[in-house]
Order: sequence, then structure tokens, then C-alpha cells
Amino acid sequence: EESIAQSRNWIDIGSGNLGKIFLEIIGCDGLPNMDTGGAFGNKTDAFVSIVHEDCMARTDVIADTLSPRFMPWSQRAFIFNVMRTSSQLFLAVFDSDSNPFSQHDFIGRVSVDLSNFRNNTVYILIYNLYKTAKCEPRRGAAPLGSIKIRLRLELEDERTLLLSNFELPASVYVNVESKKDFNVIHKTVVGNVDLKRYGLGNINSYVNELWSYLVVYYFLEDAFVGLLLWRGRSNLTLPVPLIPSFTVQWKHLTFPLHSIAAFLIAISVVENPDLLPSVSFGCIGWLLVATSEKRSKNPNPWIRSKSFGYFLLSLILGKHTTGPQSIEPNENVDAIEANSTSWMKRVKDAEEKANQRAIEYAKEQEEYWSEIESLGDGDISTKAGLFTIDPTRVYLYPVQEWLGIICDILRVVRNVIVWEEPHYSFIIAFGSFILAFVLYFLPWGYLIKWTLRVVAWVIFG
Repeated sequence: EESIAQSRNWIDIGSGNLGKIFLEIIGCDGLPNMDTGGAFGNKTDAFVSIVHEDCMARTDVIADTLSPRFMPWSQRAFIFNVMRTSSQLFLAVFDSDSNPFSQHDFIGRVSVDLSNFRNNTVYILIYNLYKTAKCEPRRGAAPLGSIKIRLRLELEDERTLLLSNFELPASVYVNVESKKDFNVIHKTVVGNVDLKRYGLGNINSYVNELWSYLVVYYFLEDAFVGLLLWRGRSNLTLPVPLIPSFTVQWKHLTFPLHSIAAFLIAISVVENPDLLPSVSFGCIGWLLVATSEKRSKNPNPWIRSKSFGYFLLSLILGKHTTGPQSIEPNENVDAIEANSTSWMKRVKDAEEKANQRAIEYAKEQEEYWSEIESLGDGDISTKAGLFTIDPTRVYLYPVQEWLGIICDILRVVRNVIVWEEPHYSFIIAFGSFILAFVLYFLPWGYLIKWTLRVVAWVIFG
């Protein structure tokens, strides 16, 4: 297909110096018709908007087609200079409107997380388009078409990338000429769903997102159960001599390394409580290393992340320790389906238990209010002092705001624990091990005693 050929014209934009992103927009499929008069051949005039850090770009417009293809000679290839390792790439598809007084019609968007992409690896990716990716309004909704891209990263050495995360991210601004262009950028980054605006649908979206974090809970539950039951998690390769043929055969074994470490740490803390501060920080790093190890063993190669060992070697050697990644079509598809089915079953069972608890709670509340009403003639109703169009807003809007804050915090915690932000996960894990090592040599009993003495003399003396 001609659209897969190498692009001829590249646009180099952005002010970063950590590396480059080579992006080509190949095409879209299954777009909805946003124009009237489809029976007369009038169909969507599609273009793609891209936003990354401090710059934006857009492709040429492909007129009157629901499956546009951007040819190699068109404006479809861009080079973005990277400022931060955790910056996302935002893509959105619009229906072009030549009328200067009307807006381009937003179709759908996707955000691409580049944190776990490998250096100098060519990726051909297909993403479904949705109105938003911030929360769960897209849950159960059909995608609004799909977009196909070709992407390659050309990054500096991994040590430089790691050290760049110790700097506070700078505020970036994208300047535009008109409100029409601003609307395109805003929809590309945020989408078409305003989660800050009050609505029962937004509250339900936050609740659904909280349900999605059951995966993290099961992730940790599996690790804890495996720890207690001494299940082998770590791979160990040992040489086994074969006497008759005088040869050596290598055997791959699973070893309960984490269970042995937990046992030794537990008995050490019991015998010497001064080790508790050191062990606490060590457990944080240990948890992150364990989740990295579990994710690296996922049968789906697209879910695997850069491991703790990868970053440690890169920090020591100052360069990338692996070559380009190769993923075969339908690689491990049977194992992936089995793993996905198992997780979905667990989530479904948990939802059924939660629904049952909700039904029981509703019955208890109904019985409670029946008893209250049977007590006498007292008026227990609430009288509204002010007229409002939506009387539930006063009570539910604060709930929505708190749910939004909780979801924001959980997103950060989840991304660190499951290595969605691998650079920050490694920094926290490595820093925890350093603190654990330093705190190991501090005489905590002596420090606590003299601190309490000083506090007693200063405050009460």
C-alpha cells in the first residue's frame, strides 16, 4: 500500500534536547460522517491534530472519505524534540470546516504514553478513537473510528533521561492565531467531555474508574499470597551434569526468592526493632521491584515495561542496554487471552459481591427508615429554603469534586506501582534502597531517647 511508504517531507518542531520522536500519520478507518448530504458523496473532510509538549502540528485535509489515507508526499510526518520523558503524545481527528465563523467538528482522540517504548524501534500502531481518555465515559461506548501511525524514538542515553526527571517540569505554552485553533488544541489534549462540570454522568465515570483500580488490588493480592505460600516467582537457571554422556544440561527453575527475603527480614526486625525505619524504606523499593518483575513476565509484549535491572544497568553504563524490540504478529495470543479471561473473571466476581453488599445495605436502610416513621408524628422531612433547578447539586457536586481528587491521586499511585511511569518508579525504588542502607547504620534507639529528652526539657522544663 502506497501510504506505508516512507514519508518524503518531515517537519521538525519542538524545543527539547533529550531526543526525537519520529511520527507519521498513515491513515484512519471507520470514521463517522460529520457532513450532511452523505447520499450525494459529501463525507467527512478529515485531518489529524497532534500536540506534544510546547508545539502542535496538523496533517493535510483528506476530503470526502471515511477512511482517509495520508500519502508520503503529503504533510503527515513530524519530528518532535523531547523535553520530558513522561510527556504524552496527543492525537485527535477532526472534520475540517472552511467556514471561518464555525469550529472544526471534533471526532475522537487518543493519548499515546511513550514511557515504555524502546529506543530505535519502529512501531506501527492502531488506536481506537474516543471522546476522552481521562475517565470512563468511553466505557461500553463504541469507538469513533481508528487511527494508524508509524512511530520511532531516537533518544539520548538512558542515564541522561533518568537524571532529567530530577528537574521540575517547566510550564509550556502553545501559541495560536485564532479561537478556532485553540479549540482544536483543547479538544486534542482534553477531549470533548468536561469532567469538572457537575453531572451524574461524571460522578458515575469517577466511580467506574475507581472500580478499574481493582486490577491493582488483585496485582498486590497475588503478590502477597505468593509471598506467604512461598510460590516460586524468580527464575533461576542451574547446570545439571548428565553422568552417562558427561555433559551439562541447563534447567530453568522458579525460586521463592521474595519469600526467603521476607522471612529473613521479619525475623531480623523482631529481634532488632531499630531496623524498622530501614526495613520500611526497603520494603517500598522491594514492592516496586516485585511489581516490575511481575509485569515483565506478562505474556502480552505490549504490556511489559522497562525493568529495574534495565534502568540500573543504564545508570551504571550510561547507555541503552538493549537493542531494538521485535514483536511478532499475534505473539503469545493464546496466553494473552487466558490471562485476560482470568483477570476479567476476578473483576466480575468482585463486582457481583459489591452489588450484593449494596442490595443488603439498601434493605437495611429501608428497614431503618420504616422504624423511624413508625415512632410517631414527628416531621423528619427536610424543607428546602431556596429554589434550585437541580436540588441534588448542593449535595452531589462536592462528592464529585472529592471523587476527582481521589482519582487523580490514585492515577499517580497506580502509574508508579505498575511502572506506567518507569523512570519515576525506578527513581523511587532506587532512592528507597539508598535510604534503607543509610538508615541501617543510624542508632535509632539512641536518637529517639535523646530527642525525647530535648523535647521534655524544652517544652516542660
